[in-house]
Amino acid sequence: MNRNRSNFSKMPHRSLAAAISAVLAGVPLGYAQQAPGETLEEVIVTAQKRTENLQDVPVSIQALGTQKLDELHIENLDDYVKFLPGVTTVKSLGQGGNGVGTTHVYMRGVVSGQDGNHSASQPSVGTYIDEQPVTTIDGTVDVHVYDIARVEVLEGPQGTLYGASSEAGTIRIITNKPDTGGFKAGYDVGVNSINHGGVGYLAEGFVNFPLSPVAAVRLVGWDEHDGGYIDNVAGTHTDVGIVNGQRSFNTWTGLTGQLLSNAGSRKNDYNEVDTRGGRGALKLNLGDSWTVTPTVMAQTIDAKGYFGYDPAVGDLKVVHFGPENTHDSFTQSALTIEGKVSDFDIVYAGAYMHRNGNSIADYSDYSYFYDKNSNSGANWIDNAGNPVEPQQQVIDKSRYVKWSHELRVSTPQAYPVKGTLGVFADRNLHDIYQQYIIPGLNGDGFADNLSVPGFKNTIYLADLQRVDRDQALFGQFTWDIDPSWSATAGIRFYKAKNSIQGYYGFSEGYEIKTGYFSGMLNCGPGNGVTAGTRDANHVWTVNDPALLSYQPFNGAPCTNLNQTVSESGHTERLNLSYKFDKDRMVYATYSTGFRPGGINRVYADQIKAIFPPYKPDILKNYELGWKTQWLNHRLRWNGALFHEKWNDFQFAYLGPNSITVVQNAASARINGLETDLEFALGGGWAISGSATYLDAKLTSNFCGTFVPGTVTPATDCADPPAPSGATLPVAPKLKANAVLRYSFPLASWDANVQGAYVYQASSAPLLRTADRQALGDNPSFSLLDLSGGVEKNGMSIQLIVNNVLDKRAQLSRFASCTPTVCAQNYVIPAQPRTIGLKFGQKF
Repeated sequence: MNRNRSNFSKMPHRSLAAAISAVLAGVPLGYAQQAPGETLEEVIVTAQKRTENLQDVPVSIQALGTQKLDELHIENLDDYVKFLPGVTTVKSLGQGGNGVGTTHVYMRGVVSGQDGNHSASQPSVGTYIDEQPVTTIDGTVDVHVYDIARVEVLEGPQGTLYGASSEAGTIRIITNKPDTGGFKAGYDVGVNSINHGGVGYLAEGFVNFPLSPVAAVRLVGWDEHDGGYIDNVAGTHTDVGIVNGQRSFNTWTGLTGQLLSNAGSRKNDYNEVDTRGGRGALKLNLGDSWTVTPTVMAQTIDAKGYFGYDPAVGDLKVVHFGPENTHDSFTQSALTIEGKVSDFDIVYAGAYMHRNGNSIADYSDYSYFYDKNSNSGANWIDNAGNPVEPQQQVIDKSRYVKWSHELRVSTPQAYPVKGTLGVFADRNLHDIYQQYIIPGLNGDGFADNLSVPGFKNTIYLADLQRVDRDQALFGQFTWDIDPSWSATAGIRFYKAKNSIQGYYGFSEGYEIKTGYFSGMLNCGPGNGVTAGTRDANHVWTVNDPALLSYQPFNGAPCTNLNQTVSESGHTERLNLSYKFDKDRMVYATYSTGFRPGGINRVYADQIKAIFPPYKPDILKNYELGWKTQWLNHRLRWNGALFHEKWNDFQFAYLGPNSITVVQNAASARINGLETDLEFALGGGWAISGSATYLDAKLTSNFCGTFVPGTVTPATDCADPPAPSGATLPVAPKLKANAVLRYSFPLASWDANVQGAYVYQASSAPLLRTADRQALGDNPSFSLLDLSGGVEKNGMSIQLIVNNVLDKRAQLSRFASCTPTVCAQNYVIPAQPRTIGLKFGQKF
């Protein structure tokens, strides 16, 4: 379709494009003289639930296609996040985590820190595999990236088409589908060596074979071993009671003279990981109009050791007292049905996902600091009343069951007013089981009368079932006003219902001995348990029987938490776009996103009751963006300016007894600029890069207290823990990357060399000022990756060197409990310099 062009578009094409390319890419104008046929690959996306060219979609999207994924040697979540400047992650927040299966993803700086606890806020970034959501509360699924068509990143609120867990954005992993066109297959094998660490290997392959002219199957498998690089050593950190691999505890060591040794847990290259999985898909064409695609994917990650190091002990070194390991597995069965009724497109997408996580972690830091600061060790005795070695271990057994259904109808794209209408429902069940045990050194263990009944040596138990439900009706319509102007409006009506039921806390005997909250004393009468809640003098009175159960919950003694919150509302999106011509567009967007509220389970002395439920938080986004191509599609430059208001955002922090509390804290605003550029320079040279700049600050105080006489969080306080104007944590002000690639003939081979550079500015790990000071900032860092290889007749050989300069980039900083209490900080680093060799073939 020919479009009317403005005077701007009639400017001399070559001079304008050459000037812009020189300014943006820092490349001499002579590079604009391009060899014939050297153009950028067209990028196709399905971000708006229909197939479109990336440059025609008035939404901020960054897409890593098959070619880019291969060129950047992307194999997992960490790899692709490195090249997504608007995305940041946090791994392991203490509380028994070791850094595997606990990655929490954030976008555009919408993060308050310490999110991700199993009973706290839902994620603010949604994750999809094809059409089906795989978002879970306690860490993003880390899908091995192989035989993937593309990774799409939709930045900003996506509430109209994607719903609750896409408040700040959405990540979509699009797999390659079965193809009836012919047989295809391929494999890759590789080996790598980590500086200061071990050796890893990789084997992966796929096969696509037609069963008939209307049916095909695609099978994919992978087996990867990552070598370790953290050493568990006989180190020293005197400030936390560790000398030569032995730890003293104030009470226990003072009374017995004994020390806890890590001799049985010492090991170099402590943090090895094995990832195995596969995917199978069937495509069945039913006539000319309907396609049925069932898919099954399964993956298991087994990790040993710990992925952080203690800088006071040494570079990449830690003193831990084991055992430490993690098992994270998931299976997803999905079904997509696509077809036409008349000229209308019909799509059904449904999925059932089952995820299991099992881990055991050393928790001696927690024991040490609570004994040191609160004399807690005096309460840790064996059956004979003697002091017991107080090291704690955390046994975690989590089970997720997630199902989702979506049905939508889309009008023909040729209509001047075209749109999509749909319904969506999902249910997320999370069985939470965390057992904090004190096993003792010689089998003496924790006293039976202080342990949670039925759970030997257990000082604290969380045995809960959480269910999150979401139902939605959504619609989005676009009106092509004329060849240049288009307007889009969308709305999503939602109903959310979230509940938590079960038991958490201490035994009755331990509560009576210590006065700690909560546990059996907050259950109903019966089973030998006293009912009640505490008053200002810590005297127990009868509790609300509607919230309590006298019966056991699973194996736990009783039910002391049983609450449900529900809400309904809507999100909306308005968009106006203008095309100067087929290659240049600008757009303006207003969109909103939401995150459902939820339930707290911690007693607050200020109100003499459990913290009240927290409410939904809302993100409002105002955005001005552009999509442009120049120089006969040799230069692509996209970007957006945005202003976001995050009202009454959910803030999670460690409250009494280091149990997570969530409050609708303060409000914040985020101003930002994001841009990405690709330039085929000619002569085999290509450059690409992207960057995001953020200015994210509180616009009201976070006080951490209530307005007197109410359960409303206060914002007016003399010395706020996080004052108005404070910078939001985790996300850096600037994150950027640049990739330079040169392709050239080498004898009868096609050869290439590539350099990839990533920069990330410093960031604070947490929101509250005292926590920031206790942990210290994540310093800025740069990473450089180099690679080179040859290809011929489907065969390829690649030499890959990641983190060439062996920089110790700090990805996360954390402590095992509240940083002002557990003053032992850990750093999760980027993997040290890794040299790999990879061989592959495609048939």
